[in-house]
Amino acid sequence: MISPDVYHFHDRPGEDWTWTETTFLFFSVPEEGISAYIYVLARPNLGVCHATVDIHKGFCMNLWEIDFIDRQMHLPCPDDFSNFKLPSGLEFKTKNEPRDFQFKYQSADDLCSFEVDFTAMSPPFDPHDPEENPLVKTDISSAKVPGYQGWHNGHMEVVGRITGELKLHGKTYKVDCIDGVDKSWGPRLDYGQQGASWFHVTTRDNFSAYFAVALNFDNKELVYGPLRFGYVAEDNQNFAITDVNMKCQRRDMHALRAEVEFQDVRGREYHALGTPLAAAPFHFNPSVVSYQTLMRWECGGETGYSHFTDFVGLNFLSSGMADKHAT
Repeated sequence: MISPDVYHFHDRPGEDWTWTETTFLFFSVPEEGISAYIYVLARPNLGVCHATVDIHKGFCMNLWEIDFIDRQMHLPCPDDFSNFKLPSGLEFKTKNEPRDFQFKYQSADDLCSFEVDFTAMSPPFDPHDPEENPLVKTDISSAKVPGYQGWHNGHMEVVGRITGELKLHGKTYKVDCIDGVDKSWGPRLDYGQQGASWFHVTTRDNFSAYFAVALNFDNKELVYGPLRFGYVAEDNQNFAITDVNMKCQRRDMHALRAEVEFQDVRGREYHALGTPLAAAPFHFNPSVVSYQTLMRWECGGETGYSHFTDFVGLNFLSSGMADKHAT
């Protein structure tokens, strides 16, 4: 179960420099094809953090096509992870913790600013709790992604509505979307030998399905599975996902068509089809790249929008895609 003070720094060994706490949020303006990404990684025992704000419109296969990028490292770590303002101009504060919070941002060059509020549409999900994720009752490793320590320790997922305003390159956009939040804490090394898919299938105000799925390469093609954990958020309740089968067509590692079949703990079966409105690579830390897509989802005769991302360590990417390696 997720504690109410989950956004605060957690108790930690004072000598462990690898202790890491993160939070990130996607938001979008689907009608404009705008995708936005906020990520903060803190290492409180080292006294440093890094923060990322990336915003793009449409398809940006190369970094220079992205509309706005602010990725700053070695910022001073805040004293309170539930209420802070960084020198980069990014601010965060909780409201009704752990369900509601706000991000604000003002870039140093005045090219970008936003103020967005997040309100959860169901309780926060704990993948390590067998009462919330029944997969760990038979396989305790199901809450972990092999080769990626970020999900091995404390972890929270929550989906909700994001509202507010974005100003980008002199234009103002209204933000009103549904997407996901991720919070993690614990010791971890960010070595680039990992891969997983993290995404939401959202089709209406009271329905969104979240997935964490392992990744592997087969002859330079990404293969999805097995399911690590996930849940359906519906009518302010969570229902664990018990099975998923998925495949994607892609270009330059970005998903251009995603087909997802899944079942929840109630025995309900779903089929979702996702097609992209925007895509770009996000290098959210030096060892990992996230190939992220804002999807238009069709499921059960309904339509919605939310993000799909395959994140891969750079060594993992090289091992799966390079034509040859030095011997």
